[in-house]
Amino acid sequence: MGGLITRRSVFQLLTLPLAGCAAEGARYIPNSLEGAKNSGTIYVYRPLTQLGQRGEDPFVSMAHKSYGRMRSGSFIAGTFPEGEVDVTVQQSLLFLVPTIPKTVTVTVVRGSQSYVRVDQIIDKIGVTEGASVAQSIEIEEMPIDVGQAELAQTRQNI
Repeated sequence: MGGLITRRSVFQLLTLPLAGCAAEGARYIPNSLEGAKNSGTIYVYRPLTQLGQRGEDPFVSMAHKSYGRMRSGSFIAGTFPEGEVDVTVQQSLLFLVPTIPKTVTVTVVRGSQSYVRVDQIIDKIGVTEGASVAQSIEIEEMPIDVGQAELAQTRQNI
């Protein structure tokens, strides 16, 4: 009995870092969102990166509406009327100190699909004078073919 508990405990410890690694929502389906007649769709996604390189989950907003934290390996989508839409991402440091947001302006055209890639990564870990982690955030509008290919590897952010 003791051996079973030990093996189970070891298994749980080994799988613990994998818990919550990626989004668990629905997979991306091309052309699945339809909005108003004069609207387009913006997909914001965060590729699934290795656990040791992944930073905190950044906050995402589109057209000044917050969509919350974006998990690694996830996407969010929204339909917007024609015009300019700001997609903003902001990291936090240990969930306490907000940092300067970064924004990409996407031009929405009727029937269009736009793809914005977001990622927050760990740049450096220091342990010389206490533990410290340096993170950076990236946001970029991607070409359609690249965006669709990378988005196919994600799940809806829920």
